[in-house]
Amino acid sequence: MSHRFEPQTRQRIRLTARDLQAVEAVYHARYLTNRQIGRLLFGREDSSHARQRLRYLFDLDYLRKRVAAPNEPDIYYLGLKGRRYVVAQGLCDRETADKVAGVSGEQVATPTLMMSHELTLAGLYISARLQCRQHGWSLHWKNARSLELENLGMQPDGWLSVVTEPSHESPPRQGFIEFTDAMPKDAEMAGKLARYQGHWERTRQPTAVLWFTTSQRKANLLLEAIRSDTYRDCYLVGLIEDSASFLTAPIWRWGDAERLSEVVSWM
Repeated sequence: MSHRFEPQTRQRIRLTARDLQAVEAVYHARYLTNRQIGRLLFGREDSSHARQRLRYLFDLDYLRKRVAAPNEPDIYYLGLKGRRYVVAQGLCDRETADKVAGVSGEQVATPTLMMSHELTLAGLYISARLQCRQHGWSLHWKNARSLELENLGMQPDGWLSVVTEPSHESPPRQGFIEFTDAMPKDAEMAGKLARYQGHWERTRQPTAVLWFTTSQRKANLLLEAIRSDTYRDCYLVGLIEDSASFLTAPIWRWGDAERLSEVVSWM
């Protein structure tokens, strides 16, 4: 195995506030690449400083790396000390930290497409964080594994809550995240919509669903399915290529719009 995946003994390494922010970001997203962390916390994707600090976090077992080929990016998930840290910070309890933390990929092979899906969602988390930072807003994010543990009755790809007013005079904007690359069969799509409907009728809290896909054709197919749903006014469909500004930009086609060609913003 390459030394890239072999921790080195480190002494007298003093972790910075930004190092620990990286640990928290990995907890929220579940997986992040070195480039995504560089973009979020170090100002550039190819930051050599980010790579060095991540190496320290890896050697100290705050973060671990998934097994990857030589030309693939480093993909980080929580190590033992990282799990202990997020528990100490009150982000979750110990059992949740152990369950939410990512996996190495050694014992159970994770298909490439599944990992690509995970990193696409991680990219949405990064985009949301950067947009909230720009506007002075607060972000609360839950990844798919965290949501799975809540037994919602359906399985979204993520959830976010954006607080725009520190005084809490305005309620937070909340939404579920869906990302569809391979289009589901009709029965699968109907089942997904029915599970959302069941959840909203149990909780009496219909919530926006920000549904990303990879092409206009797929967006059209999603909207066609949504148009006949009772809760079609909850759904917004957009392209993943527009996700850099998905909180505020008019990139969304609304399931309840009279003309599906119209685009709206979420916030």
